[in-house]
Amino acid sequence: MYLFNRNHLQQFDIILVRFPEVEESNRIRENCGSQYSHAIIYLGNGSFVEGNDPTVCLFSYHRYYFQDLENVKVLRLSEELATGFDSELAEKVLRGLSNCNYSRRLLLYTRNRNIDQSIIDNFHENFKWNGGIVCTSLIGLPLYAGGIDLSNTNEPYYIDFSNIESFQSFEDVTKLVLEETDSVTADTYDYISMCPTNTNLEKQGEAIYELNRFVESTFRNLNKNYELLQNTQLKVEDLQFSTWEDIVPVLMKIYLTDEGQTIDIEMSELLLSTKYNLLWFEEVHSKKEQFFPYYYFPFNRFLREDLEFMKETLSVTLDRNSANEDVYFQNFTNCPCRTLHILLDMYRSFSDLIRSTLTQYEQLIINYEQLPKNHIDNQL
Repeated sequence: MYLFNRNHLQQFDIILVRFPEVEESNRIRENCGSQYSHAIIYLGNGSFVEGNDPTVCLFSYHRYYFQDLENVKVLRLSEELATGFDSELAEKVLRGLSNCNYSRRLLLYTRNRNIDQSIIDNFHENFKWNGGIVCTSLIGLPLYAGGIDLSNTNEPYYIDFSNIESFQSFEDVTKLVLEETDSVTADTYDYISMCPTNTNLEKQGEAIYELNRFVESTFRNLNKNYELLQNTQLKVEDLQFSTWEDIVPVLMKIYLTDEGQTIDIEMSELLLSTKYNLLWFEEVHSKKEQFFPYYYFPFNRFLREDLEFMKETLSVTLDRNSANEDVYFQNFTNCPCRTLHILLDMYRSFSDLIRSTLTQYEQLIINYEQLPKNHIDNQL
């Protein structure tokens, strides 16, 4: 079987997959003239972005394995093409898609080339996507923002798998990034089987879908009754739905109205009932060895390169989480509502935990050769 080798993966590597036993996969491949029917993109720092019903989510490089290399291909931008590519903007667009709903309607719109013009215009003007997502969108939209047009027609939202597979400036790095192994960990799954895994990733997708559905419905209602809110700072263009987090600036503008108070209560209760604010807690305690390395080091002596990789990955995570914490702190200061309070506490708690974890990794790396395996006994 084969696992991803994180040391050989590069940001924006594209994973193409086919499911030969699935009829829908066969139809997609036949319609697109491609060998593949699903696409995933590497975000960097050990995380992939994947669009699968019901939402777009992140997952770790070690979540899946492949029994063989017959049904998977990994493509990479050539060095020549990567020169001048705006990776920072491409990453921003890709992260902006990470909580969008997967949309079967978009499959039909794409096939008929009739995506709503306002969605297209908003993307070209602001690089923000207000429609649902299919897996090819995760490839075409970010790469286009970075300066690479897979469609060759300035229509990255209409690309299919044949556009990706046949693009001349991609290099096949399948054998470089997938390494053969005889064993996998307990939380690593056969990708081709597509069986439910009951992981936090799936729980996150379900929670985000519920949050997205509520906010999308709320925006529709606000649009219908916009005249009741004309005395607020709310504008019609504020009500373009992309993900549930679009509710934050809207809520801040209408919080003092009766409608705003009602939305805040319903939104905050949904955050708590879906346990979205606790998913980070579940993730930490399902991967204790990663978040509490100082304790587990004597029982599973990590390689130095593992320690350095996790330190780098969690440093990036902390930077982004701290930035979100700062934003929500300012938002909550300006609008002391329940929804923002819950989200602020979520980011603040996770930041504190990551700081503790990074301190452990730093200590282990500095004292790697000298640290005795029984150092835990010395602490007790």
